[in-house]
Amino acid sequence: MRALTFVSALLLLAGCGRVTDGTKDALNKGGELAGKAASEVLEGVTTGVEKTLAVEVSVSEGLGARGITLGSRDVAQDAEGRTNALVVYLVAERDFNDTLSAMAYDKEGKEMGRAMLPVQLAAGSADHYVFQFQARTDLTRKSKVVIQ
Repeated sequence: MRALTFVSALLLLAGCGRVTDGTKDALNKGGELAGKAASEVLEGVTTGVEKTLAVEVSVSEGLGARGITLGSRDVAQDAEGRTNALVVYLVAERDFNDTLSAMAYDKEGKEMGRAMLPVQLAAGSADHYVFQFQARTDLTRKSKVVIQ
């Protein structure tokens, strides 16, 4: 009888171990799924915020005709944390030496700031340039900037 009780206890413990392992696996998989879902939601929110706050940047037709094209662009903060600096990557098809102006417009198309910047690029070269707007120019509210 003792042997039967001992064997029964061993089987019961072995079964509990399988249940425990199965429960751990299920919890781990559930945790993975929850973590993945949370990451996807966060990524979606971040992408949505980026699109909402995105600044549309373009070069004027005249500047394009002079061989200047626009690469990457990004809004940066000044020393006080204001988002009034625009970093652009300009590409020159031919030699270029002139002062460019950037005009910022709000979502209603009203001008809200200007910045001027001397640019010198050799043919076939490119570089990053920072247009620093006035302190009250907020480039994060669906604004548009035209460089000319």
